[in-house]
Amino acid sequence: MTDTNKKLLYNVGGVVAGAVLATVAIFGLIAQQGSVTQPQKFSSTISYNQ
Repeated sequence: MTDTNKKLLYNVGGVVAGAVLATVAIFGLIAQQGSVTQPQKFSSTISYNQ
C-alpha cells in the first residue's frame, strides 16, 4: 500500500468516524431535551417563593 493510499484511507476513516460521533451527539441532545418535562403554569402575579 502506497503512502498516498494510506493517507486517503485515514481521511475516509476520519470522516466516517466523525460522522458517526456527530450523529450520536445530536441524537443524545435530542433525547436529553425530550426527557425534560417541566410543567409551565401561567400566572399574572410573580411569586418568588417556590
